[in-house]
Amino acid sequence: RKSRRTAERGSDGRRAPLGPTMPATNAVLHDKRYSADGIFCEPPKKLDAAAAEKAETKAGEKSQSGWNSGDYHWEERDVLEFARAAANAKLVDDADAKVLWADKNGGVLEVVSAELTGDAASNVRKGKRILTYALKLVVVCEGRRGGAALRARLTTPEFAHDDEARAVPVTLSTEPLDSAPGTEVARAMKAHEMFAKVLKKRAVPLVEAAALHVRDELLAHRG
Repeated sequence: RKSRRTAERGSDGRRAPLGPTMPATNAVLHDKRYSADGIFCEPPKKLDAAAAEKAETKAGEKSQSGWNSGDYHWEERDVLEFARAAANAKLVDDADAKVLWADKNGGVLEVVSAELTGDAASNVRKGKRILTYALKLVVVCEGRRGGAALRARLTTPEFAHDDEARAVPVTLSTEPLDSAPGTEVARAMKAHEMFAKVLKKRAVPLVEAAALHVRDELLAHRG
């Protein structure tokens, strides 16, 4: 019997191939020809449902994804919606916080919308988590009192993961809206002045705090 490592010679004197050509890379080490003699690896085994779930849980215990065992391979996950949820929690989801001022006659000044735009990603590579983000927050408030109405826009510049300063400045701008018919100009102007004071005192710090909350939540949870 010829050795498996001894090649037969053909009629032309050349060595014949030693059976089927083996795959050249380790990307196919599960090829059945590798496991045939048990030298390279064990034959693939089918796991039952419980064993498969246990293996997946173990592989993903400290990983961003179950397939990325140990977070070794580069993986990027979009966490912009996570950041938006963090901002909304402080600005529009909290019924008490969103109302900046109200009176018994139905007058109110409140946050009506918050928009967080930009990019935020949680990345992993070789077991290390890398957080990156560049975001901008725009908050709109509206106020009504005695027939007068006003809209305010509070805007942050872009704030990012690598900023030297942690604080996020806020710019305030206001826009008078059409007053109810019959509203005196002097009365409307007085309401607008009152709204401006409340916005500076309560809305600006609220938006500043919301931006810092987004920073903290992203850093704490990495998305």
